[in-house]
Amino acid sequence: MKMVNKIATLIVVGVLSLAGIILFGYNEFVTIDELQDKPVEYEIVTKWQLPEVLDEVSGIDWIGANKLACIQDEDGVIFIFNLETSRLEQKIKFAGPGDYEDIRIVENTAYILRSDGEIFEVRDYLSNNPKTKSYSNFLTEDQNLESLAWDKSNERLLLAIKDKEPKDDTYKGIYQFSLNRKELQKKPGYRLYMEDSLLKDRKTKLHKKLEPSALAIHPVNNSFYILDGRAPQLVIADSDMKLKKRYALREDDFAQAEGLTFSKNGRIFISNEGKGGKANILEVIFK
Repeated sequence: MKMVNKIATLIVVGVLSLAGIILFGYNEFVTIDELQDKPVEYEIVTKWQLPEVLDEVSGIDWIGANKLACIQDEDGVIFIFNLETSRLEQKIKFAGPGDYEDIRIVENTAYILRSDGEIFEVRDYLSNNPKTKSYSNFLTEDQNLESLAWDKSNERLLLAIKDKEPKDDTYKGIYQFSLNRKELQKKPGYRLYMEDSLLKDRKTKLHKKLEPSALAIHPVNNSFYILDGRAPQLVIADSDMKLKKRYALREDDFAQAEGLTFSKNGRIFISNEGKGGKANILEVIFK
């Protein structure tokens, strides 16, 4: 009987230990945001369900005429989605399979960011003969880049670190890619400080306080909008990257927020990967 009890005890201890390991691993990667209990400060105006091919939608950008250019994080294809008809209108292949995370349209050229920092330039992307060229740099998949913004006034793209800076956990750099020289500056143009007072109530590791999944510049007031799909949350910073406002996003509405863009007059669109359901695009008003 003693032997049976001992075996039973060992089994219980083993099960509890395994449960603890699983729970620890879960908390390591999925943070519970205390702001989830606060009143909702946004309104979803319209929702578009995306076709299955965009279940892994990872980046969107406004191209005018109520159309968005979309990418997903598996195939090197640009998808043109019509918001009026809720249909895909065009597919443009620009590269082979890869972890593509964001897209920005600069006149007739599309720029796509891969998670290892590689930038793909697709000239005349809507034509019958688009031409692709890629630019590598010193960033790597260890930084896990998902955010690409177009800074029109300074003729540059901005890339935000999602995971970790190589040597410093206290900030995440936003690096500048010159559209004239086609090179990435080695020092960040801006820094997102993880110890900022706006992020102080996040009960998680320092480098997980803010994990940018998209970055965009508001076309009217030039504020930076920083989307975090893991929390989920939206942080607004001024033109000097000083954090000003933080919105909690309900997980029921934003299952995995990965893409962010504006129309020319400032309408806000956010895309969500499927994550077990249907991927979508939301037009959102923040209060």
